[in-house]
Amino acid sequence: MTAPSSADRMETAVTAAVSRFAASFDGAAIPEATRAKARTHILDSLGCGLAGASTGMQRAILAATRLEARPGPCRVLGESEGFGPVAAAFVNAAAMNALDFDDGLDDENGRGMGHPGASIVAAALSACFERTVSGADFVTAVALAYEVNNRLIRAIQPSLARFREVYGVCQHQAIGAAIAYGRLIGLDDAGMENALGFAGTFASVPSLRKYNWERRPLITFKDFLAPAAEAGVRGVSLHRAGLIGAKAVLDGPSGLWRMLGSDQFEPERLTDGLGANWTLGFNTLKPYPACRWMHTTLDAFEGLLAAHAIAAEAIDAIVVHTDAALLRDFMDAAPLSINDAQFSFPYTLAALALRLPRPHWYDDAHMTSPVLKALAARVTGRVDAEASELMSGQRRPAGRVDIRLKEGTQHSSALVVDAPGGVVRPLAAGAVAQKFRANAAVALGAQGAADLLALIEHIETVPDLGAALSGRL
Repeated sequence: MTAPSSADRMETAVTAAVSRFAASFDGAAIPEATRAKARTHILDSLGCGLAGASTGMQRAILAATRLEARPGPCRVLGESEGFGPVAAAFVNAAAMNALDFDDGLDDENGRGMGHPGASIVAAALSACFERTVSGADFVTAVALAYEVNNRLIRAIQPSLARFREVYGVCQHQAIGAAIAYGRLIGLDDAGMENALGFAGTFASVPSLRKYNWERRPLITFKDFLAPAAEAGVRGVSLHRAGLIGAKAVLDGPSGLWRMLGSDQFEPERLTDGLGANWTLGFNTLKPYPACRWMHTTLDAFEGLLAAHAIAAEAIDAIVVHTDAALLRDFMDAAPLSINDAQFSFPYTLAALALRLPRPHWYDDAHMTSPVLKALAARVTGRVDAEASELMSGQRRPAGRVDIRLKEGTQHSSALVVDAPGGVVRPLAAGAVAQKFRANAAVALGAQGAADLLALIEHIETVPDLGAALSGRL
């Protein structure tokens, strides 16, 4: 597909249709399966944020935010303090992504499709501390925001040639953040469109190619989803102040798709079946706190550990078999930061072998552990022909693993093609709640995590979510 030669196909009032859906769609008409999936992603996002709040990186982000943000009513995860809605959304979104444990959307043509929960749930969270928001309304706002978010990133996918030049993973998420926050604040159709105009033009530039892949450490805001949350909430706030944003920001040959670096746009993917066909079923959940492109290999390795009861101290060598591009980007055996570690096969395989609790993989004690470092140093990589074929054709990041034991035995996995936590291999029943309990306990303790879990599991019956959360965060 190429960009159209005229503006006719583009002038379709997409922004107006999206704004009307976001502001006015009846929440009671959202299917229960979609609402249930939204509740799951709310739970997962909150848990990831509570675990991520304690990282050194997040503490630095919080300290920097304190220098410029006044105290306010919107709670910061893992803290007793709060900020105004914009700063709180920024900090909370950063916490939700700090461990790279947060959700995603099934890849299309092997391209990252974002981490929507961090931007959307963080933005919605700000609203419920500003005014009375019922749990049911919160779920509605989140579901509507996910729907537009998922459709938008698919509608603006660039050609392969443009993708190789420039791409942004989460920059589009400013729109979903504005929808979640704006819906709960009570914007009408016109107000939503104005807020989206601000949010879209505040979006960060597409910067995937400048993540410091060749000059580590990787950048702190690796997918810029915290600035996306900030942009969305700020857009609504500026609308409420009476200011004017870009009109029809999604429409036309100069619309958001072009601003975010794409060379093509399929507006029908945003609007066709909007409100009838729901996409939250395609959003993914992570069993490992690491880049999802590594999850097939991590799953293959974990399967071997379990099948053969392999202890870390028995391992002599680990060999990763995958595509050359993954070996190029993910074989840093001595990561300098937690972001580097999240993109490191050697580090994450060592963490799995040592059976480290997943919310604590990147604790300072583990990042500096001589035992973990020694095991990571024994991980090597080899190009796998089948994985390379899958990557060059369907751009599917497959992987397999060999483990050689000190006593001479070698165990080899099959090639894993589909990552757990997606449509093909959803997480087992109860896995998300178990993950939440472990994550939330980092900040709240086991009982606090259990109390918050019970609240979110019955979120749609809560009359004032902000008040209920204030006593539990």
